[in-house]
Amino acid sequence: MHLRNITNNLATGIITTGGIGLIVIVVGIIVFIFYQALPLWQGTSTEKLQDIEIVQFLPSGESAVYAGEEEQKEIVYVITQNGRIYFINFPQKKLIGRTELTKLNDNTITSAAQLFGTQRIALGTNHGEILEIEIVFNTLFETNSRTIVPEVFEKNLYRVNNDAPVTSLEAGHEDDRLVFAGIQTSARQEVFIARVSADSTLQTTYLENLSAPVTALTVNSSSSEIIIGFGDGSIERRNFDGNKIERTLASSHSITALKYLIGDITLIIGDAQGHVTGWMTLGHDHSAPALTKFRTFQPHAQPVEAIAVSWRNKSFITADGSGAIHLNHSTTEQTLLDLNTGQAPFIINFSPKSDGLLIVHASGLISNYQLSNAHPEATLKTLFGKVWYESYPEPTYTWQSTGGTDDFESKISMIPLIFGTLKGTLYAMIFAIPLAIFGAIYTSQFAHPRIRTIIKPTVEIMAALPSVVIGFIAGLWLAPLMKNVMVEFIVMLILTPLLIFIFFYGYSKLPRTWTASIKQGYEVFMMIPMLILAGFLCYQIGFSIENGLLGGDVQTWLYQTLGIRYDQRNAIIVGIAMAFAVMPIIFTITEDSLSSVPAHLTSASLALGASRWQTAIKVVLPAASAGIFSAVMIGFGRAVGETMIVLMATGNTPIMDWSIFNGMRTLSANIAVEIPEAPHGGTLYRVLFLSGALLFIMTFMVNTIAEIVRQRLRKKYATM
Repeated sequence: MHLRNITNNLATGIITTGGIGLIVIVVGIIVFIFYQALPLWQGTSTEKLQDIEIVQFLPSGESAVYAGEEEQKEIVYVITQNGRIYFINFPQKKLIGRTELTKLNDNTITSAAQLFGTQRIALGTNHGEILEIEIVFNTLFETNSRTIVPEVFEKNLYRVNNDAPVTSLEAGHEDDRLVFAGIQTSARQEVFIARVSADSTLQTTYLENLSAPVTALTVNSSSSEIIIGFGDGSIERRNFDGNKIERTLASSHSITALKYLIGDITLIIGDAQGHVTGWMTLGHDHSAPALTKFRTFQPHAQPVEAIAVSWRNKSFITADGSGAIHLNHSTTEQTLLDLNTGQAPFIINFSPKSDGLLIVHASGLISNYQLSNAHPEATLKTLFGKVWYESYPEPTYTWQSTGGTDDFESKISMIPLIFGTLKGTLYAMIFAIPLAIFGAIYTSQFAHPRIRTIIKPTVEIMAALPSVVIGFIAGLWLAPLMKNVMVEFIVMLILTPLLIFIFFYGYSKLPRTWTASIKQGYEVFMMIPMLILAGFLCYQIGFSIENGLLGGDVQTWLYQTLGIRYDQRNAIIVGIAMAFAVMPIIFTITEDSLSSVPAHLTSASLALGASRWQTAIKVVLPAASAGIFSAVMIGFGRAVGETMIVLMATGNTPIMDWSIFNGMRTLSANIAVEIPEAPHGGTLYRVLFLSGALLFIMTFMVNTIAEIVRQRLRKKYATM
């Protein structure tokens, strides 16, 4: 007796520990998934590193015309109007070097422009010259210490045709050759485009027919254009030859700042009223592309004086004369950060890694900020709403997480993935539910016991097939086959149920003397020749329809007549393959539920004169409805989470189209596709965990609803 108690207590302890451990593991996985997705909702923050007074490093009378920093935010360089470059160790507040530009020939620097994404800087002078320089930061490692050594290279000195001071300058490139756009101001204002030729000479074109004062300009290297802003609020596009492309009224106030974001597609415009808008070139009704406003950002209280853009993403900074600085993100149209320095900014720049801000105030104060902005592109709107992306004609739901270059605009809408998940599940259930439930009804209510002992284990063995094998067969064998017999298959779906009904209706009307020799439950074998005949008949009808009405090629007919593209791996293939995986689960649970209906209910129904079919439909089926509903919901959950079949049997295209001839991309398949190229801790990495959280929420809701309905059905029919 004592040994029995010990054994019972030990077994109880092991079972209890295992159950609690399983619950803890499941809860831990769920918590981990949500924990990894949570940083998507963390806001942008900034921390001031240090301030330094620039005047303590510059000789009396010298002032800064440009400033920047290296990617570690340790070394800040300041370029003065006298042609000197000062390098300052910001954490130590120490001057570590000074370089004098020798090619300037005592000229004064009047403007500066940095070539986007590089440390190459163009400097305009008071005598109509442009000096190209490059600053290189070399990192040296010695005895557990790191030293950053700056080096300046003076490349070329170019002369513009006119000797007037270059008061405004922008730099770009055309086929790896530099292009400058600028304003020279002496007795009058002149706007020029200067292109470096193969022999390193400068070819200058002065723009004519400028009807209003030019207040801002920028270069679009990708389109070989410059954009000019005017005092009347209009903007003008011109090619690098100086020819006018179009003029657009962008504001009712003077244009004060222009800058292209990374990729040279979105143009940010600031005006004298403080408005900030985003524009891109877009064609309308087959017309030539024209600048179109497609984004509006939080305005400033004063005129926008400066715009700085990120080298890494679609973020940008706008600043006004009061010291108000806005950090915006183009895709989300959100202002991520409001910063008020209280002083007018003279120069603002992103750090090369876009994780910091460098601000030079008009008073000579330099401020360096650490910026925490890990996931600016992830908001409720970009994840679940329509977004007007660059180069798109209208707002859309789009998933396209990566591109070939850093200037790619991430498109992380979850809606196409949720749609694809529901679409694939729907088509799988359309095929699986009728076959599984009718098969379970036949097996439990009509089949001979010997047949039942064969059918049920066979169907249950189907559940043991790996989903990767099913997907492999569906993608490499079924998809090409279905491409050739699509019309015949559709005809078979329509005619076969009708022929089966006609067969059994006719069989039920046969005289009893004709059917007495057939054992009850073996009637189904008589249907085999009929199914073969039905298959042959459907094939002939489908073949005739395809050749007679559809021109012999259903794919061409669909595209030319209905505008529908036929994808070889489409929703039908996914529906059939996933139904094959889901059907055993629904069949087994349904058959068990039907077989568990008390025998006295069926006996009473038959005793009252009901047929076996009437008994099955009106007595057994309602009594087992709770179990059948649970079977369908479990099958639904299995289909929602299926990965390998969808991954291999469909094109994995995230489109929103209910067509049976197109594929889809599901949440689970998207995780499998994207996870190999998702950088750890990046936005895509977090969004994939969010996809897992959405899958959990969807299946949890389905199972919860299923359990509620099951309990009510069970309570309703428990008194039978």
